[in-house]
Amino acid sequence: MSSSFNAEQFLSEVDWRSVTTDLSGLLSDDAFFMKDREGRFVMQNRRACEYCNVSEEAETLGRTDADYWSEERAARYVEGDQMVMRSGKPIVNQLAPAPEEAGSDSMIIYSKFPVRDRLGRVVGVAGTHRLINESTIKTTPFGLLYVAVRRIHDSYASELKMTELAQLTGLSNSQFTRRFNAALGISPKEYLLRVRVRKSCWLLETTNDTIASIAQQCGFYDHSHFSHAFRRHTGQSPTRYRSEHINVVR
Repeated sequence: MSSSFNAEQFLSEVDWRSVTTDLSGLLSDDAFFMKDREGRFVMQNRRACEYCNVSEEAETLGRTDADYWSEERAARYVEGDQMVMRSGKPIVNQLAPAPEEAGSDSMIIYSKFPVRDRLGRVVGVAGTHRLINESTIKTTPFGLLYVAVRRIHDSYASELKMTELAQLTGLSNSQFTRRFNAALGISPKEYLLRVRVRKSCWLLETTNDTIASIAQQCGFYDHSHFSHAFRRHTGQSPTRYRSEHINVVR
């Protein structure tokens, strides 16, 4: 290797905008996006523009998820963005429902990463997502777990038993739990709890339903259980969360 070689100097002179644009343009099935700290789009590839139902990137610049999606869906996206920017840690290969395919078995598999400036400060978030269904799930790390994750998202308000979820996959309880942990980095019970809390966040923000009613709608068996789980996941009580985040009272 030449003694004059300096990788850092080379990288510091790279036009990263053009590199990122060119590479993201090759993702025919994956949507790519980048947002600033306020959630405004600063980059989108062709596939992401298609999801937003626009013809070119320029139409999305400066806009936010709320300009394109339902309140619940936008809130879900923003929540993940904020989690990544607050922690500085990525979310890799996670599953979520695909609301634009309502009534189908489709979901999205997504990853999000913090975007940092030259001083290492988190200034935004970037990520990719891809539509998947039962015919394509086999090419992902989730495999047989797909049907169980679908059941959790579809029936989170019901009393779901881990044995029932394991049976859906054809795995034993122990195999199911191990594979779930390995693929999603979280236990099936904790994943179900997270889905319930996220749904309750949206209801607290957008309805004037009582906290007891929201707890019941989201599958919690009593107010105490709901409050404990909610505080553990958000760091706030349901009442405090509502007072700071409510945006629509119906």
